[in-house]
Amino acid sequence: MHTSRPAASPFQFSARDIVRRPGAQRLVSETFPAPAVLGTDVIGVPVGTDVTLDLSFESVQEGIWVSGTVNATATGECGRCLDEVRQDVAAPLQGLFEYPDVRRDDEDETSEDVFEFDGESLDLEELVRDAVVTNLPFTPLCGPDCPGLCDQCGARLADDPDHTHEVLDPRWSALQSLIDEKES
Repeated sequence: MHTSRPAASPFQFSARDIVRRPGAQRLVSETFPAPAVLGTDVIGVPVGTDVTLDLSFESVQEGIWVSGTVNATATGECGRCLDEVRQDVAAPLQGLFEYPDVRRDDEDETSEDVFEFDGESLDLEELVRDAVVTNLPFTPLCGPDCPGLCDQCGARLADDPDHTHEVLDPRWSALQSLIDEKES
């Protein structure tokens, strides 16, 4: 179902039709380009990449309960070899958008899944961002068996599995210089 949204942000959805009608529900499926990077410094959903939201808005006594999934493709670089990594993200999300006049017993504690609601539109940006970021890998890899880079010269070990360097014991370096002089 296509919904009307304020032009300010693709993450804002009108909820006027279900406000204060407990039990009323609306399904929403929207695809739009990401307006900002969703992710970390290492991996994220780039600006302009399609983000798909499949959501359910349900009116409850305290506000609007939002649940569903966000789907997108994240890009970054492998934490071992620095090659480009592309990963599909299917992140579940859920949260309560509380009416402004609702008083909770635990006002000192703020729940991660409770957001402010102005009574007209839902701003899902924080909810979507949290869902995407928490479902991204801490250290993305191009493959589970990626050998990475040589720690001495930076060569890609996947390109040359037999890559090695002659490692000399530093205690013998003075003798090695004598051998080098004799050979020249």
